[in-house]
Amino acid sequence: MKKILVPVDFSTESTLATRFAIELAEKNDAHITLLNSVHFDYYTDYQFTSFASAKTLMQDVRDAMVDKMKQFVSKFNTQVNIDTKIEEMYLVTAVKEMTKNDEYDLVVVGTKGCSGLEEVLIGSNTEKIVRHAACPVISVPDKVSTAEIKKILVPLDIREIKRSFLQEVAKLQKNFGAKLEFLWVKTPHNIENEEMVSTELTKHIQAHGITDFEFAIVNNVFPSDGILYRADEIGAGMIAMPTHARRGIAHWLSGSLTEDTVNHINVPVWSFRMDKKEKSISLDSVKNAHGKPEYKKIEVLTHN
Repeated sequence: MKKILVPVDFSTESTLATRFAIELAEKNDAHITLLNSVHFDYYTDYQFTSFASAKTLMQDVRDAMVDKMKQFVSKFNTQVNIDTKIEEMYLVTAVKEMTKNDEYDLVVVGTKGCSGLEEVLIGSNTEKIVRHAACPVISVPDKVSTAEIKKILVPLDIREIKRSFLQEVAKLQKNFGAKLEFLWVKTPHNIENEEMVSTELTKHIQAHGITDFEFAIVNNVFPSDGILYRADEIGAGMIAMPTHARRGIAHWLSGSLTEDTVNHINVPVWSFRMDKKEKSISLDSVKNAHGKPEYKKIEVLTHN
């Protein structure tokens, strides 16, 4: 890891995210770029007296942001190389362009602690950054030190595992030196044999250079609940998950959790946007599974 991008708006959340990024940079001898957006929407009913006045306004705003950035950077006592960048495009667009063209290894973004995973995945700038960034994204919902992240929970959809994801997870483990727990939440519709899935997945995980890990299977009607309950049970310091748009793991966690449950798991979330065109790993334990899903055995109860 050599380059980390941190979008900032000078809020408390931005400060926490920057501190987290600095710790990571110190461990990995990385460089940090702080990004701020000064994009304006111009309305047709607003008339500038001249092009010069509009240009002057933008320059004044930019100058003010430059000064504010300098003050923001001065808050951190670090030897890490930090530069700043101010863009006049939408923040999400700027992140997308910079991670694509300037080869950043990671984006670290602050989220509102009271929203937890919900803020990461549902209708926020963070959720949009996760979907569009060309590199992994870590959302930081609260004050947390990298030293506290000793165990990372990695939920898997056994029908949608991609090699690029496992490669990035291997890098994640190296950067944090944490133990990983891969998790399959087995729901009533799953007919796959647990032992076969475990054996096959373990081989694929090891093939990607991941060594210090466990594989767990949790039975739950709702994958989202299984993930969050397991994270709480093992004291996970981070949840790592693949996403592309709102499919896969992301859609499990979107709109299906109570606020209390989401708030309870208030830990950093590492997300990696998978390429839709990349083929998923084909598991024999999935292809050759046979039997009847358990949900077919559930009787519907009606009340008169």
